[in-house]
Amino acid sequence: MGLFSVGKKKKKDSSVIENKTVKSDQIIFEKLLSDEDKYLTGLTDKMLAGNPLILSFETLDIDQANKVIAFLSGVIYAIEGEIVNVKERVFMFATKDVYDDGSMDEFLKEIVE
Repeated sequence: MGLFSVGKKKKKDSSVIENKTVKSDQIIFEKLLSDEDKYLTGLTDKMLAGNPLILSFETLDIDQANKVIAFLSGVIYAIEGEIVNVKERVFMFATKDVYDDGSMDEFLKEIVE
C-alpha cells in the first residue's frame, strides 16, 4: 500500500505551488512533473547540497507519487533527515539541521495559512 490511494478526486487548490522551480532562501519549491530517475536524482542532489525541497505531488498519478515518495524516503532515511507534511499532497524533504533553529517551523506555518 502506498502513501496515496485511489479515491474521490478533490478540487485542486491552485494556490499551493506554481508550476515552476523557485529558489527562495535556499528552499526549492517544485510541482513534480515526472517520476523519471534522472529528475529525482537531480532533486536529491539539490537536497544533499543543503536546499530543503517542498514538493507538490498534485500532477502525478498514484503510482508515480508512490515511486517518488519511496525514493525520497530512502534518501531521507540514509541522511537522517525529515519529511514534513505541509498540505495535502505537498511535502517537505530536508536534512535535520534545517529544523535546528526553529525558523523552518515558523516558515511552514506561514505558508500553510
